Amino acid sequence: MFRTSIPVFCYHTVCEEDGHTPQRFREHLDAMLDAGYRTISALELLAVVRGEMKAPPKSVVLTFDDGHISNFVNAVPELEKRGMTGTFFALSDFTVPGKIRSADDMPSMLPMPQSFKNALQGEDHSQFINEGEIRDMINQGMEVFSHGCRHQGTFRTLRPYARMGEDHARWPAWGIYPDFNADHPTFDAASAYVYDGFWPKFDADGTPRFAARPTQERLAFCRNDFMESFERFRALSGCSEQLFCWPWGQFCDDAEAELKKAGYAGAFTLERWVNAEGTDPFRLNRLGVGKQKTGRWVQQRLRMYGSDPAARVFFKLHTKKPEVKKVLYVTDSEKLSGGSRQLVNNIAAMNDLGVRPYAVLSPKSPIVGALDGMDVEIIPFERFRDYFHAGTFLKKTVRKHGIDVVHTFHNRAYKMGILARLMGAKCKVFINRGVISRPNDVFFLWTALANGVITNSMQCAEVLRKHHVMKRRLNVVYNAYNGPDFGEPVFRKKRGVRFVYVGNPAEIKGFDVFLQAATRLCENGNFRDMEFVGVGIDTHFRERFAPHMSPEVNERLRLTGDLPHDEVLEELQFSDILVVPSRKESLPNTLLEGFDLGLPAVCTDVGGIGELLRDAVNGYLCANEDADCLAEKMRVLAENPEMRFNMGRAGRNIIRTMLTLEAKGHNLMRVYMGETLCQPLPVEKV
Repeated sequence: MFRTSIPVFCYHTVCEEDGHTPQRFREHLDAMLDAGYRTISALELLAVVRGEMKAPPKSVVLTFDDGHISNFVNAVPELEKRGMTGTFFALSDFTVPGKIRSADDMPSMLPMPQSFKNALQGEDHSQFINEGEIRDMINQGMEVFSHGCRHQGTFRTLRPYARMGEDHARWPAWGIYPDFNADHPTFDAASAYVYDGFWPKFDADGTPRFAARPTQERLAFCRNDFMESFERFRALSGCSEQLFCWPWGQFCDDAEAELKKAGYAGAFTLERWVNAEGTDPFRLNRLGVGKQKTGRWVQQRLRMYGSDPAARVFFKLHTKKPEVKKVLYVTDSEKLSGGSRQLVNNIAAMNDLGVRPYAVLSPKSPIVGALDGMDVEIIPFERFRDYFHAGTFLKKTVRKHGIDVVHTFHNRAYKMGILARLMGAKCKVFINRGVISRPNDVFFLWTALANGVITNSMQCAEVLRKHHVMKRRLNVVYNAYNGPDFGEPVFRKKRGVRFVYVGNPAEIKGFDVFLQAATRLCENGNFRDMEFVGVGIDTHFRERFAPHMSPEVNERLRLTGDLPHDEVLEELQFSDILVVPSRKESLPNTLLEGFDLGLPAVCTDVGGIGELLRDAVNGYLCANEDADCLAEKMRVLAENPEMRFNMGRAGRNIIRTMLTLEAKGHNLMRVYMGETLCQPLPVEKV
């Protein structure tokens, strides 16, 4: 003879306005009775799982979450007619003093989402059962326990959902934000008891910024909420033993520990499993009842979950989705390259998000100095070439610090990360790829073992896709500008024009093309008030590049040599037009820096440059190595200071809205938490 298991059904509203109609509810109750089932209370179920009472054959528990008035008006009378009982879980913050409302003073019923919105921000609790109604329900043989204080949600991820003013914005945002603002963004929501989540903090102008909540703060919230709701419903019901129902059915070990400390005797989840002697009282299983489910569906579930063997077959267990609290950045680079600067920016972005960053770096790396003053733990390491040792070291580091994500930069670092994972490191591993060049023949094999590849342009991702990297592994997270803010561009009508190149003498950077374009520009004789600056080009290269420039250009060319980054920005600040003549490029940081300073750009249309620059909007694009086109566009901008100003302002607007440190942090976090982001930058929206 199979052991009896007790099915538990989970309802919410029972009203026409919210989809689960009274007619459908009556159909369910009659289906249960026709199948020979009778209801027992949740406290009787608790006695069964403790072994204090034998499980009655063909018994079922009916639960109702949230405490909507439809439970009192529609559900309780139908239960009472049939001699059935129900267990109701109400919210203590929404349970106000009051007497039983009659048909004359009962408000028109609203759908549950709107009821929550009204209660969370408007303090309108009329859609929820009050104290007088709860006492009446208890007098009729019903049970009422806690569903928490206010069904508090949090933004579990930073995946955009809708703005508060949009129709499909979900109601938890009304409990996360202190006030309604139609422009406030909302994200994927989940239980604030279980997930630390991301919470808004506000700038002086009211703009929300988001940061992860510390775990200890969440547990303190749980402690206060559980104790307050426990005492409230114990006083209302007069019942010494209190049960809890997890909002959204979500739970976790540390929150459960706080629930036990508060004095609760058990808790209901939305897991599906056996309810019989030996079941954990804090893992009482339930079946969520959809609005369109029929009486036949109810009878099928009674058969599936009414015996021990069957309930084990049709199980569904809850797993808390991972959160990202600690990110480790790894690079073997010993120079402060563009990619290394983005690593520094990533660390700054994690700090802003309340996520703890770590960095494995060579002690000789200048990146260490670039991180000075940031809240980051630097872990020194030098033996990157010894792959086995490096992988072992990283595995131990991940375990020691509880790292959730390892984000690797450069060749040896990503191999180190993958090897650590193969050795058993419990973390996600991402490979950063910021160059447009062809990867080596086995790179795709390494990426198959990673959680994803993070590139800085669609073109970079496309190159990798053509070399066998799986599409689902590819992500595009655009670079961010994180330098000083020199303020809004100011219109300057001046006689002279300074063109600036920022880079190095490598052929792919196209300094020779820059000089050829400058020579074409000077051929018409209007060169007296022009200056050409080669930032990053040492003076001893002047002779090497002499064949590419006319005497007029040579006379007006200033080569700065290598400069500290703050001096590079200063050169840009006092220039008028940025020229990027690269033969191969992914997405140069120089372009972001120039745009932020209000410079229009004249660029070759290579790599990801065209994803950021729109022709005749924030600059001009020319074909690769087309010095004549570059010269013509340089001339147009030189002769039109107002055009330069407007284009520069458009470029800065893109940087300040789409390529901020905050935007990059959000996108990194979305990738770390499992999304695949591979969309071009929508600069047309700016």
